[in-house]
Amino acid sequence: MILLHNLKSVFHVLIIFQCLFFSAYLLSQKHRKRLSNIILAAFLLDIALIELGGVFLHFLDLRRFLVASLPHILYLDFPFSYLAAPLLYLYVLSITRPGFKLRKAHLFHLMPFVLAAALIILRYHAHSPETLRQMLERGSAFSRLESLLFDVLAYFQLIIYVAVSYTALKSYRAALKNAYSTIEKINLSWLSLVLSGLLVVRSLEVAEYAIWFTTGEMGVIVLYYLAQIVFLGFLIILFYQGLKQPEVFAGTQEDNHGRKYGKALLSEAQKELYAQKLQSFMKLEKPYLDPLLSLRQLSQKAAIPSHHLSQVLNTYFHQNFFDFVNSYRIKESQRLLIDPDNGKRTILAVVYETGFNSKSVFNSAFKKRTGMTPSEFRKQQN
Repeated sequence: MILLHNLKSVFHVLIIFQCLFFSAYLLSQKHRKRLSNIILAAFLLDIALIELGGVFLHFLDLRRFLVASLPHILYLDFPFSYLAAPLLYLYVLSITRPGFKLRKAHLFHLMPFVLAAALIILRYHAHSPETLRQMLERGSAFSRLESLLFDVLAYFQLIIYVAVSYTALKSYRAALKNAYSTIEKINLSWLSLVLSGLLVVRSLEVAEYAIWFTTGEMGVIVLYYLAQIVFLGFLIILFYQGLKQPEVFAGTQEDNHGRKYGKALLSEAQKELYAQKLQSFMKLEKPYLDPLLSLRQLSQKAAIPSHHLSQVLNTYFHQNFFDFVNSYRIKESQRLLIDPDNGKRTILAVVYETGFNSKSVFNSAFKKRTGMTPSEFRKQQN
């Protein structure tokens, strides 16, 4: 039993170290937009506090010392379990919404934390040290049923915040496709992985606790260790993304990707003129071969106001900018794949020559448009 507690303490310490180290890294990026970094650092520090509570619980020698000398230190981590999910959600908003600022309305997200803090103060911290020692000698500040209830409440809170975070990411990616022709490096797919990982971690923890509550058996300890391993992986992904792509933590760039058409709506005749002009420009100049082509750049090159260009794409061609540009790239790739003079050209070469910068994105777009993979298409044509 002592060995199991010690192993748990090791995991808690590792997570605390990672959180503190990564928080220091984020807060050191002074030359970048800082609000997103500060919110993410606050989330990581909150996790560190929660894990510190785990150290107090499972490092038995330390726990005995705290019970004897500083019992009020225990359970300080309790309300912070209800702060992590809101902080992660605010981080998602800060990197998906241009010009994001913290407002008074965001204080609403602190309510579960405030209520939990008030509960633990009244239930535990308001008592004298001697009363707390007696309480801890009998077990804990809460019954097993209460502990399970609080764990489940925190779990459902996380589910809600993960759901709204996914919704924010979905809106962000839709906006990206109206402004950029290549989005795989800015679509925050890694953040979806982090959200899923965090949900898996909490699911494993709740499952482990629920089984212990109903059976009293410690045989499900494997679920606990699996949850800790997944959580360490989740933090490593965050840190790796920060080192690999520091701009991820710089906040959303100020851009027009969320802007609508403005007050002036084009007539059908104007749409037709712009559409013909755009098609002619795409055919003659082939701007889609530039993998970094954006709506703003195409607007400037084709001499079409960006809000008019966006309106024509969405209401005349019934496509977003991303799909419109990639449709031309796919047509160009089809031409190259069946050209007898290019028989020895590899599919990877075609990928980069037609404006794509990822083979996986090319294969997905090609199959979506033609119903077959590039290899199948080339084989069929030959």
